[in-house]
Amino acid sequence: MRHLVRAASISAAVLLLTSCAPLLAANPRYATDAGAGPQGQPATTSTVAGPPPIAAPKNDQALQWRDCTAQTFTAASTAPVPGIKLDCATFDADLDPISGANGSIAIGVVRATTADTPADAGPLVMTTGSDLPSSSQLPVWLTRSGADVLKTHPVVAIDRRGIGLSAAINCRDSYDRQEMIDQAQFESGDDPVANLSAIAQTATTSCTDTIAPGDSAYDNAHAAEDIERLRSTWDVDTVALLGIGNGAQVALAYAGSHQNKVSRLVLDSPLPLAINAEATAEQKVKGQQAALDAFAAQCAAVNCPLGPDPKGAIDAILSSARAGNGPGGASVAAITDAISTALAFPRGDRVAATNALAGALASARGGDAAALNTLISQAEATRQTDGQFVNGCSDALNRPTPDRVRELVVAWPKLYPQFGAVGALRMVNCLSWPSGTAPKDPKDLKIPVLLLGVQNDPIIGNEGVAAVAATMINAGATSKRVIWQGIGHGASIYSPCALAPVLGYLDTGKLPGNDTFCPA
Repeated sequence: MRHLVRAASISAAVLLLTSCAPLLAANPRYATDAGAGPQGQPATTSTVAGPPPIAAPKNDQALQWRDCTAQTFTAASTAPVPGIKLDCATFDADLDPISGANGSIAIGVVRATTADTPADAGPLVMTTGSDLPSSSQLPVWLTRSGADVLKTHPVVAIDRRGIGLSAAINCRDSYDRQEMIDQAQFESGDDPVANLSAIAQTATTSCTDTIAPGDSAYDNAHAAEDIERLRSTWDVDTVALLGIGNGAQVALAYAGSHQNKVSRLVLDSPLPLAINAEATAEQKVKGQQAALDAFAAQCAAVNCPLGPDPKGAIDAILSSARAGNGPGGASVAAITDAISTALAFPRGDRVAATNALAGALASARGGDAAALNTLISQAEATRQTDGQFVNGCSDALNRPTPDRVRELVVAWPKLYPQFGAVGALRMVNCLSWPSGTAPKDPKDLKIPVLLLGVQNDPIIGNEGVAAVAATMINAGATSKRVIWQGIGHGASIYSPCALAPVLGYLDTGKLPGNDTFCPA
C-alpha cells in the first residue's frame, strides 16, 4: 500500500485589486455579473437603531498574551509585516456547555496590533472556522489590506477546537488518514464507496473514542460558545465578529444563541446553518468548477505554461491519475485538492498566482512532479488535519446514504467533470459520524449585517450569500452585499475593494448605501 510522507507548509498571498463600484440595491444579481448566480433579494425591513460600539476588553490581561510574531508568520509561510505585532494566548472553555459534559478544552487566539492601534479600541474577532486555522489566515490577511483594520481596531483570530493553536486532535493513524485523502483509490475492488466507508468508519471510531466525552462538542454551536467564553473573559457586553466561510457559520450560530451580544456581524462567504451535507458538497463542487473555469480563462489570456487549452491539459493529468499513473503516483483526490486549495488561497498577484499553479501542473505533466507534490503537501497540511475531520463531520447534517453517494459518483462527473466524483466521494468520510443538529438561526437581530461573497470560491461556492440574506430578513435585520468577482476564499481577505465597506461598517456601525461589485 502506498504511503506518502510530505512536508507540511502553509502559504498564501493575496490578489491585488484596485477598483470597486457601488451598485443599485435594486439589482443585486448585477452585483455579481451575469455568471455569478443569484444572490437573493435585498432586505426590505426598516433601518434598526444604531448598534452598540465595539467595546475594549476590561479584563484582557486574563489571557496572558505572549509575543509570537516571528513564529506565527513563519508557520503561515509569510514574511513578517514591519510594524505589526502578533501575540498568542490560550483560554479554557467548557467542553460541552450545551449538553453538560464535564471537562474543559484549550482554545487558541492570536491578536494583531501596531503601535498606532488605539489602546482603548475594541477588537474585531475573526474566525475562519474549520476551513483552515484562523491563526494561519490572519498573517496572510495582514500582508495586504487587512493591516488597514489595525489603524482603528486590534484583530483577534480564534481557532476552532482541535485546529491551529487550539488543543490539537491526533486521532487517525497515518494509514487511515492517507487513505481518506486518496479516497482509497488504490484499494482493490470496484466499489469505491464501500472501500472508503470501511476506512472512514475505523477513523470515526478512533476519533470519537479520542475526544470522548466530547464527541458531540465539536460543531458550529460549540464553536460559537467558545466565542462566548472569550467575550465573558474579556468582560464586555458585546463582540464584533468577522466570520469567513465556515467561520461565517460559527458567527451566525453565535448571533443565533447570543443575539444581544453582537456589536458588528460581517459574514464573508457564508453558508446557512441548516444546509444539508449533499447541498453543501454540491455547492463546493460548483465553486471548484467555476474557479477552474475562471483560472483556465486567465491562464490562456496570459499565455501560461499550460498552453492554449489549460483545462484540456488538466484533464490529461487527471485521466492519468485515474488510471493509476498520476504524477509522482498521486491520487485523483490529492491532485484536485491541491488545485482547489491553490485557487482558494492564491499566492502573489493574479498573474503570478495563475502562472505558479499552471507551472506546477505543466511540470507534472512533463514528468517533474516536485512542484505539484509541494502543492499537495500544502493542501493536506491546510485542509486535511484530524481536527478538521472532526469539526467538519460534526457540522455535516442530514448526510446521504451510501447508495445515494454511489448515484452521485456517477451523476456529478457529468455536470462537474474535474471535481464531481471526488466531491461526491468526500461525503463518505462523515457517513458514520454521530448525527448532529443545526444551531438556531438568529431572531430579532438588532444590528445591521454586512454580507460578502466571491463569485469563484472553491471552498463553499457562491450561492450562500442569497440564502443568508434571506435569513437576515427573517431575523429582522437589514443587510447589504459586497461581491468580489475574483478567484479565492474570502472577499475581505483577497480584495481591498471588498474590505473598504467592512472598514466603514466597523467604524460607524452603518451599512453602505448600496450593494457593491468588486471586479476581479
